[in-house]
Amino acid sequence: MKKEMNPAAEYTKAQAVTLSGEQAFEELYARLARWTREAAESSNSGDFGKFDQLVDKCLSLIGYMDQCVDLSANYDVASRILSLHRFAIGALVKAKAERTASALSGLPEVFVSLAEIFAAIRTTQTRAA
Repeated sequence: MKKEMNPAAEYTKAQAVTLSGEQAFEELYARLARWTREAAESSNSGDFGKFDQLVDKCLSLIGYMDQCVDLSANYDVASRILSLHRFAIGALVKAKAERTASALSGLPEVFVSLAEIFAAIRTTQTRAA
């Protein structure tokens, strides 16, 4: 019998071997920033197939990332991250429903800021070690 793969668990397992959690989140937020910018560009150019694909990728990735946020380490920080994820998901769903880039306005910058926060955390931890 073939064992079903849990994508989030497999991703976490792979990242634990290759990247710290902070470094992984930094990279993933950078990807989300790039994908949301590309989605907006695709919508503005009328390429709704690519737009839908990128928005779906963003929604899936945020969903996987939600499962990896550790609430036990610092509940306040984790809850704020999850709140930003809810905001992003709402914007992405609205953009997809309306097939317009206007709902994505500012979202790439939010993801860049989150990537920078995780980079700063990682740098601070590296200095402390």
